Formats: sequence, C-alpha cells, structure tokens
Amino acid sequence: MAVTIKDVARRAGVAVGTVSRVINGRPDVNPKLRERVEHVIREMNFRPNARAQCLGRNASPIISFILSNRSVLHPFHARVLQGVEEYCAQAGYFVVFARFDYLRDTAVDALRLPGVLQSHGIADCVIAAGTNYGNFLEALDKLGIKFVSLGNNLIAAEEQRPVNQVRFDDYGGTVEAIRYLIQLGHKNIYFVGDTSLPWCQHRHEAFSKTIREAGLEPHGFTTGLADDHFMNGLNSMSYLLERDHTVTAVFAGNDDVAYGSWEALNRHGLKVPGDVSLIGFDDQYGPRRYPQLTSVRVRTDEVGRELGKMAIEKIKAGAVDIPEVIVPTKLERRGTCRPVAANAARRTPALQGEVAIE
Repeated sequence: MAVTIKDVARRAGVAVGTVSRVINGRPDVNPKLRERVEHVIREMNFRPNARAQCLGRNASPIISFILSNRSVLHPFHARVLQGVEEYCAQAGYFVVFARFDYLRDTAVDALRLPGVLQSHGIADCVIAAGTNYGNFLEALDKLGIKFVSLGNNLIAAEEQRPVNQVRFDDYGGTVEAIRYLIQLGHKNIYFVGDTSLPWCQHRHEAFSKTIREAGLEPHGFTTGLADDHFMNGLNSMSYLLERDHTVTAVFAGNDDVAYGSWEALNRHGLKVPGDVSLIGFDDQYGPRRYPQLTSVRVRTDEVGRELGKMAIEKIKAGAVDIPEVIVPTKLERRGTCRPVAANAARRTPALQGEVAIE
C-alpha cells in the first residue's frame, strides 16, 4: 500500500495540514517542523498524490511512457510511442511521455527518477521503453509502481522471466534472413554488430546457430569499434576487408550498421549486391531512405500497441503477472541480395572465424 499523507503526519507527530504545507513549499512552517516532516517523507519514501491534488480522482487513467537512454527523435522508439498512444487513446487512457537518462551502475535509491514518477498517482502504469537496466525496474518495483517493458532492449544482470514485457521476434527474423542468404548459395556470410548489446547478442546467437545447422562456419566482427552504429559498421567492415577476408554476404545487427558496412564496401571498390549481398535489421527507414536495402522488418507500431494493451491489462490485473507477447518480424526482400558471385569461391581469406578486438 502506498504511504499516505496521514501516515507521514502520524510518524512526524504533526497535523496533516502541516505536512500539506511542507509538500507545497509554503513558507508558513516552522523550520524545525519542516525539517522533521521532510526527514519522515524521505524515510517513508512518500510520494504525494499529484492526481488527487491537480486532476481529481475522476480523471481518466494515465499511462506513463518512459523513454530511457534514447533520443526521442530515434525513429524506432518514436514509432513505438505512436503505437502506444494510438491504442491507449482508443481505450480511453491518457499517455504521459518522459525521457530518463541514467547509468546501469547507479544504486537504486540514488536514481533521480523523472518527475512524473516522483508523485504518487500520476501514472497508473509505466511503459519502460528505450534502453533500460535492472536498477530502474527494481526502483519501480520498490515504489510499488506497475510497469511493463520493451523486453528486447533490457540489459539486466539476470535473465528476466517472460512476463510483463513485449518483445519482437529478432531471433526468428535473423533465422529467416540467414536461410535466405544460404538459399542464394552464400557460404562466407559475416555477422557485423556489437554483441555487448543484448539485442545484437540475441541476433548473433540466431545467426551462429543457423549457420552451423547448414554445415557452415560462422564468421563475424562482433566488437563495437564506435558507439555510433553507422561508424561501427564502417569501421568493422573496413577492418575485415583490409585483412582480405572473403565476404560474399553480410548480415548486420541493425540497419545503421548495414549502412556503415555498405559505405565501407563502396570505399573498397565492392558493389552491393554485385560483389556482396547485404541485409539489415529493423527496417525503420523503409523504402524512402534506402530503397534497395533488404532488411528484417520490425512492426514497431504493433509493438507499441501491444505495450499499450499490456499496460492496461496490468492496471486491471494488479499484482498478477501478464505473459509476455512476441510480435513477429518479416524479411523484406529488396535489392541488396543476389546469388553468390561465380568467382567468389576462388578467393581465399587470410583469416577465418570470428574477430573480436578487446
């Protein structure tokens, strides 16, 4: 149960009105009383009910969409938010948006949560989107805040139970992409992406398993050479080509890595798809930005709708866990893949296997 203003008043040994004046920053409070009340507020982890103060309890339910450690301009998360808002609006729920940047090693009690979470009653449920760590979810749980999360982008020390989260099927999408390249006759298929990121690691696992099931050896560059995904693709692909790796096909961890890899191939005089086939992941820019790129499409709007739906179910279910929902992905075949070139088999790589730079 949430701590009430009466609980604070009782613990501090003051009137409810005194606590109210302290909360609202009124000057007509004895400094010693103010200090005592503020100490109790911190000790009891009290959050004033802003909904009761400002909107009244007859207001429509509110869902708070928290975008962590990501820019609001990122097309992937912007479309997820759009899907959330569309579903919730139809269901009669308001969506409050807030950004939250924090570090994974910050202690739970030291996290400076967004203002929308500091007041009890503003959010009936939180959608944790963007890139999140376990300490944020632990903080929400500690405050008794209901939440659901975007499971693909959660970086946690322990594997999470498949509940209260929506994921898109990056594993199945990767398998579909690699099988397509194998059908085209490719054997020297390389994975490019930073596997320190959990979503990239998941795709790499699917890549390696599918390659081995076909009797082939997985190749790749799996260490990030830049924080920017485009530059990571550019640098990683350049590293491979400068060491004479035989590359007939590339599967990139996401579209931006694919675009960087494409630029590196161009700089080394190799054509896509004439010399090297290329597949990305996310397909967020679609045919308008890079009309040729073959990519695994993530239906971000559907991911958002499922998150909105799950948040509403969580509000109604209370403490009951909601089984996770997995949104299917689909390979969009465009113009960056062809059957393996006839002369590719005669090229010999100087190095084989996966490359990782510590």
